[in-house]
Amino acid sequence: MEGIVAGCALVAYADGWVTTEEHDRMLGLLRGFQPIAAFGLDDVGATFEAMTERFASDQKGGEAAALEAVARVKGAARYPAMLVEACCAIAAADGGFDAEERRAALRICEVLGLDAAEFGIADAP
Repeated sequence: MEGIVAGCALVAYADGWVTTEEHDRMLGLLRGFQPIAAFGLDDVGATFEAMTERFASDQKGGEAAALEAVARVKGAARYPAMLVEACCAIAAADGGFDAEERRAALRICEVLGLDAAEFGIADAP
């Protein structure tokens, strides 16, 4: 749960803040996500809040902690791809997928060993 929520927080906070739309979108997406359902939305929300607060107080430390948590998802069946899909949906929740959010999603793909082109976020030629 922490890895998935950390990835979502990394993308949501990439532009320096988390909008209400991004927060609500994360909770909505993860509500039906089976691996997360066992934890309950209160725990998911609290983990997301803690992670975004860490970004606010220590951007580099927050990013490092988020990427470390994301790395723990690598190799876990279908979850890495679901994590990237959730992150992309959260990035678009506030009306766009800006450059900072895109860079965060690319970094997540790199950490997970996934091809960013499969998610439509690969570097432009």
